[in-house]
Amino acid sequence: MPKLGEVVDKIGFIRSVTHTDNNHSTGAHWMLTGHKHPISRENFGARPSDWPHIGSLVNKFSPSGNGLPNFVALPEVIGTTAGFITPGQNAGFLGRRFDPFVVDSHPDEPDFHVPNMTPTQGLSRQRLRDRVSLMEGFDQFRSDLSGSLDVADLNAVNRHAYDLLTSSKVAHAFDLEAEGMPERERYGMRTFGQSALLARRLLESGVKLVTVYWHRDMPGVDTTWDTHKENFNGLKDRLVPQVDQPIAHLLNDLEERGMLDDTLVVWSSEFGRTPKVNKNAGRDHWGKCNTIWMAGAGIPGGQMYGKSDKIASEPVEDAVSPADVSATIFHLLGLDPRTHFHDALGRPFPLSEGKVLEKFLRS
Repeated sequence: MPKLGEVVDKIGFIRSVTHTDNNHSTGAHWMLTGHKHPISRENFGARPSDWPHIGSLVNKFSPSGNGLPNFVALPEVIGTTAGFITPGQNAGFLGRRFDPFVVDSHPDEPDFHVPNMTPTQGLSRQRLRDRVSLMEGFDQFRSDLSGSLDVADLNAVNRHAYDLLTSSKVAHAFDLEAEGMPERERYGMRTFGQSALLARRLLESGVKLVTVYWHRDMPGVDTTWDTHKENFNGLKDRLVPQVDQPIAHLLNDLEERGMLDDTLVVWSSEFGRTPKVNKNAGRDHWGKCNTIWMAGAGIPGGQMYGKSDKIASEPVEDAVSPADVSATIFHLLGLDPRTHFHDALGRPFPLSEGKVLEKFLRS
């Protein structure tokens, strides 16, 4: 990664992230939320009872109020090759009003646009407001009949949809063509690079948190970092070239724009890979030891935090749990990880049960 190598002075590496789940679905839930899923297996869908994504809690406790979505996820919803949506990507039991605004399309495509972002031709803002009010009235009526409809959630979603349809800020934030071709090319004209550029535009416009998930180049084909075979060729020829330039340019771009000091960039995954290479020249799932990194937000760069044994099998110094990762992220976003919120039954929960990595932040 020659380009990334030029910016490691901006990056803090955490080499000792560890947990016990080797499943994509529930391992991802653990890392995206900081909380272990009650089951541990693959190929089941996201559920309303799931723990909320970190971004959904930011959505609740740090709303923007500027007409823009507070939490955006792109360029696609992640899931298994069998088609099950990975848990941990949305608000779960926190309620639909705190779900991310999902951009389920690749920004490198020539016809890229975010659907339903402008009102139907001939529909004035007043008529649109009237329709939102009418829909809220019907929702309240249905709730009175059934006793089970969460009207507050639906009303919040309806109001948010109205804000999106009537905000010029939103349309501009998603307009990648406004960047000009030279700048787009600096990010690389593939899906990940253009997604990173779109994330920067959204943050610059006032969105609080953006998650850029890895994408599948072809539907139904495993083109992710799950390199069970031909790991080394896959990294060299396909995966690394798609991230090296975009990540490096993102960090430099944020710094040049004066955004890096108060923008947190996190690179993470659901688990690490096995220390030993398998018979197919691949590496398998390994929750025991993983490296992630953070940059910006005042994090001292050029550091290595934590230590594994000599084959990267398990941490031997400063082990870090997914909860510690979430606590540190909340802290850097200005939220006290010990802050409590309540589920639908009124039960209190802290944002995170982990500890803030103070030594990492002051190294």
